[in-house]
Amino acid sequence: MNRNQVILIVVAIAAVIGIYSLPRVVVDNDNATPAEFLDETAPGGVVDHSSEVPEEIQPKIDHWKGQLFVNGNMQPSEVALDSLMRVFMEINQYDSAAYYAGQFAERFNKIEHWQKAGDVYFEAFTFALDEQKVTLLGKKAREAYEKVLEQQPDNLDAKHNMAMTYIAGPAPMQGIMMLREIIEIDPRNEKALMSMGRMSIQTGQFENGIERFQALVNYYPSHIEGNFFLGVCYYEAGQLVKAKAQFEKVKTLDASEQVLTAADEYLERIN
Repeated sequence: MNRNQVILIVVAIAAVIGIYSLPRVVVDNDNATPAEFLDETAPGGVVDHSSEVPEEIQPKIDHWKGQLFVNGNMQPSEVALDSLMRVFMEINQYDSAAYYAGQFAERFNKIEHWQKAGDVYFEAFTFALDEQKVTLLGKKAREAYEKVLEQQPDNLDAKHNMAMTYIAGPAPMQGIMMLREIIEIDPRNEKALMSMGRMSIQTGQFENGIERFQALVNYYPSHIEGNFFLGVCYYEAGQLVKAKAQFEKVKTLDASEQVLTAADEYLERIN
């Protein structure tokens, strides 16, 4: 199995399991141009999604925007904000949800508001496919998380997500160093171990992947994705006996049908 096939399996299984995925593109920041889609006055927020909103959804958006804005002034209603964000996210318009969260944080400037804005900008960033969107949304996420980390330097979730935006954007090595710092502070940190392990697979450094995923499953023995990718790393590193045992372990876990099928395919190759 070549490296490209392995990476495709990584992406597919990550999507199935639904835990943070690696950034989908690496941006050459020197060549990045301002995102033409940016229009913060548009009805849908960062992107004018007005033509894409299902007819039955538009009244919900109008209702919650009416609750959030009175005479053009944003109100301190987290219920209205959360409800408006939820409507946008239900129709996969994460960038618009992020826009309003960011505006709310700018207006009321509490640490929990910046955390919320950073999280939804990061969510939009992970789903973005267009390079310019990835660049802009990653930048917005970092700006929000910087506000969080100024007051909560030990907020490892914010630090992890910021690191992932660096890895896909202007400073990959800075992001990697941030992930290593997280693991030094908290050797059990699930997100950082998972992200470092996935990057090891993506770059073909399977021995490093073994180290990361071994640590992950030692701390979290039933971690489905960690166990599966440990098997992938064993297989690609030529440690077939360990790979076979690992994929057999995956089959004992409460994994999805897609994961079990992938494990079976590896076992067929080994046998």
